[in-house]
Amino acid sequence: MITGILSEKGMIMEAIKLPKKYRDICEEIKNGSYESLAKLDAFEEKFPHQNLAVKAGVEFFDRKYEEAVSHTLLLMPFWDEWYYSNVANEYMMAMCFAAKKIGREAEVIPALQEEQSRLMEAEEEKCLKGSCQRYNYCNILLNYMQQDILPESRSKDYQPPKAPKTASELIAEGKLNPEKDFDKMKLLNLLFMKGSPEDTVDYYERIKDLNLGELYYEQACICYGYLGQKEKVLEVIERWAKSKLWDVASPTQVRPMSFFMHPFMHEYLENEESLKRIREAIFV
Repeated sequence: MITGILSEKGMIMEAIKLPKKYRDICEEIKNGSYESLAKLDAFEEKFPHQNLAVKAGVEFFDRKYEEAVSHTLLLMPFWDEWYYSNVANEYMMAMCFAAKKIGREAEVIPALQEEQSRLMEAEEEKCLKGSCQRYNYCNILLNYMQQDILPESRSKDYQPPKAPKTASELIAEGKLNPEKDFDKMKLLNLLFMKGSPEDTVDYYERIKDLNLGELYYEQACICYGYLGQKEKVLEVIERWAKSKLWDVASPTQVRPMSFFMHPFMHEYLENEESLKRIREAIFV
């Protein structure tokens, strides 16, 4: 166990380690078993918040926004029962996205403000110094809710360089070995930063079967989006979903909640046809 922050009742919260039986049920749900959701009932007394997280994750990816928002609002005081901070951020972002779709901003905004108050009470010095990551992210989400300012702008602000470099130039410049997987991925990153979007996606297609990280999938999506190739963006998202890179933070991450952190994905996550394809990729 690790010590968390104070709960709303002033009691110290701890990150919770889940037993193998619970983790196995989460794995079944992750692989597409809706029937396994009922198995969580046996753990309701011991792990009520983890149950809420699993159910909410499924609901977000089934477009059951009313239920998903309600369940996430109940989770708000208990994020420190998870070891990794990204779990809270991903669920809060999904909650905000869904709340804007169904008109529940008036409930979500005070919940974010209350989360900041809890954090300020527990870690005042860090919050005032700007080093409390979740406190800062709540500010970002409040801007999203109140002013419709998206929480990241990498995809929105992407512009290729005026004088893009070729793959050959970047290989020579970086002294890369194009036969090594690590250098192949490094070249893809360099093409995104210094090359053309056309060369970037062309090279992505050549190396997409490698064990790529999320950064590279994101870069490919951004470049395909810039080129107006929405179907290709969806194909990259499907491959990203299939990679299961998103499930490392917690067994309760039964769906790729991190996808909501990328505004360019939102149109695919709210469209039933594209969402169906994403779900099918997750379950493979």
